[in-house]
Amino acid sequence: MTIQTRTKTRRQKVEAREQAILDSARNVFFEKGYEGARMSEIAAGAKIAEGTIYIYYKNKAALMRAISSEFWQALTANAWAEIEAIDHPYDALLALARFHIKSLMDQADMIDLTHSLRVVSADVGTTTEELKTYVRVFDTLYSRGVDRGDLKPHPALWVVRDVFFGTLDYSARTLRLHDDQNVEPVVTNLIDGIWAQYGNAPDTRSRTGSPDSSALIARLERAITRVEQLGE
Repeated sequence: MTIQTRTKTRRQKVEAREQAILDSARNVFFEKGYEGARMSEIAAGAKIAEGTIYIYYKNKAALMRAISSEFWQALTANAWAEIEAIDHPYDALLALARFHIKSLMDQADMIDLTHSLRVVSADVGTTTEELKTYVRVFDTLYSRGVDRGDLKPHPALWVVRDVFFGTLDYSARTLRLHDDQNVEPVVTNLIDGIWAQYGNAPDTRSRTGSPDSSALIARLERAITRVEQLGE
């Protein structure tokens, strides 16, 4: 066996052990919560000695931060992968909305855990930079639409972004509450509403004439107006 092969094998073993620790920790955090989780339980789940964990992570907070970072990096990468082959901004925003609300519903436990721990300590939960990196996907899509002439420029893009993510976050909770997996009316009506408000040629893509979307559009327009007035 060559030195290069031995080095590669050792690295693979280290990476596999680290992933086993993360997987075990994620399960324990879900079951016991951050405060109730014990490093001994995490070690047992990873099939290693407890002391081995501290070679990789100095404490429970560092371990939780690693889990949170891994999750948000993967979420951001998957969001980009979902939209990278889509040309038109309307279709790309629709795909991003669908991806986001499905992620909220399918991975609610992880998202709730990482968000809630921000209250405990800035060293534990999701960082502001991780959230900024994720929501920047929307900012980029909107800016592309402006560059193409499909969307109108907005002096405060965060207003539109908050309408986008706020609507999806609220709707995801409502759908989970009613055990409803049909996200299409939510994402279609949301993007139709944004397109009706900010699109330069809404008739080419949106379906704002449908009775299902007209009420949502009116609510979105009122919400956007109120937020814009607060920012003045």
